[in-house]
Amino acid sequence: MQETNYMNKYNTKSKSNFKKSNQKIKSKELKVLCKQMSILLKSGCEITRILNILYEQSNKKLKRAIEEVSINIQNGNNITESFEKTNLFSSFFVNMLQAGELSGNLDKIMNDLAKYYDSEERLKSKIISISIYPIILIIMSMVSGFFILVFIIPNFEMIFEANGINPPLLTKILIGTSVFVREKYLYIFFISLISILLVCYLIKYSPKVKYIKDKLKLKIPFINQMMILVITTRFCRTLNILVESGVQIVDAIDISSRALDNIIVYEKLSISREHIRRGNEISYSISKSEVFSNSFISMLRIGEESGSLDETLSVTNDFYSEELNIKIEKAMKSVEPIITLVIGLIIGLFIIAMVIPMFDAINSIQ
Repeated sequence: MQETNYMNKYNTKSKSNFKKSNQKIKSKELKVLCKQMSILLKSGCEITRILNILYEQSNKKLKRAIEEVSINIQNGNNITESFEKTNLFSSFFVNMLQAGELSGNLDKIMNDLAKYYDSEERLKSKIISISIYPIILIIMSMVSGFFILVFIIPNFEMIFEANGINPPLLTKILIGTSVFVREKYLYIFFISLISILLVCYLIKYSPKVKYIKDKLKLKIPFINQMMILVITTRFCRTLNILVESGVQIVDAIDISSRALDNIIVYEKLSISREHIRRGNEISYSISKSEVFSNSFISMLRIGEESGSLDETLSVTNDFYSEELNIKIEKAMKSVEPIITLVIGLIIGLFIIAMVIPMFDAINSIQ
C-alpha cells in the first residue's frame, strides 16, 4: 500500500524533478564552469562579461545554456532567476546561486561548487573503475563462448557422427545450442540488441522501472552496502555545502535527497523533513528515514548538540569518502578473481563436455 501511494505521489509531483535531472548540464561541465566563474568573479569582472568569456570556451550544449542565461539577465532577471529559467541546472545548483547572491559571496559559492562537482566526478570515476573490469571480462567470456559454439563444437560434432559416438546429455545440449546459434545468430543478435536498448530506455524514462531499479540497488547483497556508502557520501557533501551557505535545513535536506537520484531514498527522507517541520531534532528526524548507519546519525547528533553541524558534516564527509575508497579497492580485489574463476569454470565445462566423449570412444576401442 505504501509503495502504491508513493508511486502515485512520484508520478504527480516528483516525476518531473527526477526526469529533468537526466537533461541537466553534466557535473564535469559544471566543475569547469563554476571554477571559471569563481576566478572571474574574484577578479571583479562584471557578470555579462563573464558570461561572454564562458560562452567562447564552452561546448554546444553549455553555450546554449549560457546564451539563455545572458538573455535572461538582459531582460532584467537576477543571476539566480536567469540560470533557473533555462531548466538546465539542478535545484541544488540554483539554490547555491541564490545563497551566494543574497550573501554577496557568489565567488566563494562558485569555488565550493567547483570542489563539489570535482568530488562528484571522482566518485563517478571510482564507480566506473569498479564496473569496467567485470564488464570487459563478461564481454570477453561471451565472445569466447560464441567462438566455441560456432567454430569449435561443430568440429567435434562431425567427429562424433563419423565415428558413431553417442555423446552424454551435457554434450548433446551444447551441440544443440551450437546448432541453434549457428542457424539463428541474426535473430539472436537483433533480439539482444533491441532488448538492451529497450531496457536502457525504460530505466531512463519509465518511473516504475526506475523505482524497481532503485529498490534493487538497496536490496541486492554487497551492492546495497556500496550504495549506502555512495548515498551517505553524496548526502553529506551536499548537505554540508548547503548548510554552510545558509539554506534552511528542511530545504537543504530536500535538495540533498534529490541530488542522490534515488527515488526510494528520496521518499524515505521525506519522512525526515516532516519530523523536522514538527520541531524534532535533525539527527532524530534523519534517523527515522532508516537510510543511514547509526555511526552517521551519531556524528550528526554530536554536530547538532555542539552547534557546529557544518563542520561536523565536513569531517563526516571526509570520513565516509575514505570509507568508500577502501570499499571500492576491496571490491575490485575481490570481484576480479571471482569473475575470472566463473569464466574459467564455464570454459572448462565446454572442454570437459567435448573431451569426455572422445576419451570414452578411445577406451571402448582399447
